[in-house]
Amino acid sequence: MRVLVTGHKGYIGPVLARHIAERQLGWRLTGVDLEFFAGELTGPDPARYFEREIHGDVRALPDEVLRGMDAVVYLAAVSNDPMGKEFEAATIEINADAAVTLARRCRASGVKRFVFAS
Repeated sequence: MRVLVTGHKGYIGPVLARHIAERQLGWRLTGVDLEFFAGELTGPDPARYFEREIHGDVRALPDEVLRGMDAVVYLAAVSNDPMGKEFEAATIEINADAAVTLARRCRASGVKRFVFAS
């Protein structure tokens, strides 16, 4: 199983990566993250669990990254009420618009599963 995890260096990403690595042997993980919170990881550095890491914005993810993926886990989001209120337009753009756009791109690319963690 090939899985793309967006926002893999955020609050949930390191925990998810460790969980998958320990329980789903043989799964191949790719992460994409802007690394806003990479210095504040909630667990071990997820780099050791990822076959490939991409430093980039989920809103500008190249099509070739989706090719061959079986699933995408969307963790890239503005995730708390004060941030959402302060940066309302960016929150809607990332949490809603970019997630829907990526889900549609996944479908067009043959990705079978899209998980939106809310």
